Amino acid sequence: MEKLIVVGEKFTDFARRHENVLTVNEFERFVWSGELAGVDKIVIGQGVQLDDISRTICIIRQHYPDTMRQIVNLQDLYYQNNRDHQRLVHKRKKANILITSPEKRDEDSYCARLILQDASELLCDHQTGQHIQGMVLIEAARQTIIATTEKFLLAEAGVAMAEKYFTLSSLQVAFSCFVFPLPVTIVLNVVSRKSSAHGRFTCECSVGFDQTGTRKAEVGFSFSVYDLNYITRKECEQAAQCHQHYLVSIEQGDGDEHRLF
Repeated sequence: MEKLIVVGEKFTDFARRHENVLTVNEFERFVWSGELAGVDKIVIGQGVQLDDISRTICIIRQHYPDTMRQIVNLQDLYYQNNRDHQRLVHKRKKANILITSPEKRDEDSYCARLILQDASELLCDHQTGQHIQGMVLIEAARQTIIATTEKFLLAEAGVAMAEKYFTLSSLQVAFSCFVFPLPVTIVLNVVSRKSSAHGRFTCECSVGFDQTGTRKAEVGFSFSVYDLNYITRKECEQAAQCHQHYLVSIEQGDGDEHRLF
């Protein structure tokens, strides 16, 4: 029996070079051809959007209902069209959702899965080679810390805010090898966390990307969560101060941002 992996059109190069890998469009033609009967497992890889593959899924459900059980991770794609999840990862456009909802593994460990979409803002310009670009992983890590904090960390720390604002203090990235458009598990480990009396929450954590049993990339974060009103006041103060300092620097001939050389 055959196994198939389905990837987005942006990963056509990967599909062309490897057996048992089809793009979404190729997968639809494959299903219509009647060859699906010989397949015992279908895996959804990266770049696949639920809106793009839904027609093919309807065909399978109607003509090959038993095959639906063989699509091992189809449920992950439903997070792409989930409005509550879209708010959880702080994205206004659903195409930019990169992760599933985090799940708690143990006291300081949480996990999610990568669900990169072809229409993501990070793939709109171009896709080079077979691997997933590093900036995709960094943004997926950022979404993971936001969603995990919103879903678990603030409540576990006893912090409640009507409106909140995330600020990043530091970021460290390490890539050990390429990540390809196959399933990816994201693991967040909390290194330290604390909350202050006035509601500020601070956290240090690492976000790892695991594929085929190998840790392929890791992103370290230090970040804080503030009440939105508090951080808005601070931002306004610093913006006014920066503006005034720049005007003074121009008057004194010290400003260099407007110079060409």
